[in-house]
Amino acid sequence: MEALDKKRARLRSELQQAYSAWMVTSEGRASPGAAQIPIDISGCPDPAKARWFDYLAAKQRLVLAYAERPVTV
Repeated sequence: MEALDKKRARLRSELQQAYSAWMVTSEGRASPGAAQIPIDISGCPDPAKARWFDYLAAKQRLVLAYAERPVTV
C-alpha cells in the first residue's frame, strides 16, 4: 500500500500537471511539455473544457487524500 505522504505528493504532481495542461489548452501560457498529456475528449468537443474537468477531478482526489488519516498499526 502506498504511504499517505507519497500518495499526496503524487496527487499534487497530478494536480499541477492537470492545471498546466489546462493552461496550455486554454491560454497557451504554460510549459509545452504539459500539452502532450493524453486525454479523451470524445464526450467534450471543447478541449479546454475537458482539461478543466481533468483538473477538477485531480483536485478532488488530492482533497480526499488530505482527508484520509494515517493508518496506525
